[in-house]
Amino acid sequence: MKGLLKNNFYAAWANAKVFVVFLFLFGAFTVAVVSQSLVIGFVLTGIIGFSVNAAAVTKNEFVSKWGKYKLTLPVRRADIIISLFLNLAAWMLAGMVFAVAVTGLSWLLHGCPFDNSIDMLSMFALGISMSLFTGALFFPLFYLGGEERSEVFLVISLLCAFGIDFTIISVWNELAQPGIRSIVMGAAVLVGCSLLAFVLSCPLTVQIFKRKEY
Repeated sequence: MKGLLKNNFYAAWANAKVFVVFLFLFGAFTVAVVSQSLVIGFVLTGIIGFSVNAAAVTKNEFVSKWGKYKLTLPVRRADIIISLFLNLAAWMLAGMVFAVAVTGLSWLLHGCPFDNSIDMLSMFALGISMSLFTGALFFPLFYLGGEERSEVFLVISLLCAFGIDFTIISVWNELAQPGIRSIVMGAAVLVGCSLLAFVLSCPLTVQIFKRKEY
């Protein structure tokens, strides 16, 4: 498993290096300019962007034939899938580190960019939730529908993740009473639902992958 995780990390790092440079430039601009929209955009871009890059590793392995070669190694198919899910989660955490750093610097220099500081919790919860829902949808679609369609599956997964989160937020706003407690619970619902979907998607993808022939 350790070897699979290292392989996935280095495979994602090839593209992540370019994304990191972009985030540094975007982050510097976000810190320099007083803009709530820029802070929101950076947080979502950082968290979701790293997650999408991690998911794209599967396409790279298909193109390079490495995905088929891994099947000849002394590893279980379940471990191959689990390593992909763990890799996405790890890169999502990396995106959160960038988001926290830039948001913290912006707060120190210009003050809280939101009317209520608790609103930042909702912003991070949305980024995490969209990342987890995207991974939960993309991996089973990738192995079920065919590797050559990975780009469209990734777009579909992102759009569906946005739609699911929008639905959850809309329903929660209709049911919950305004206030700090509602905001915290709403963020917990977003993250909880997406985390559950992410966890359940892993064994589902394992079963799909076990039945796949190359």
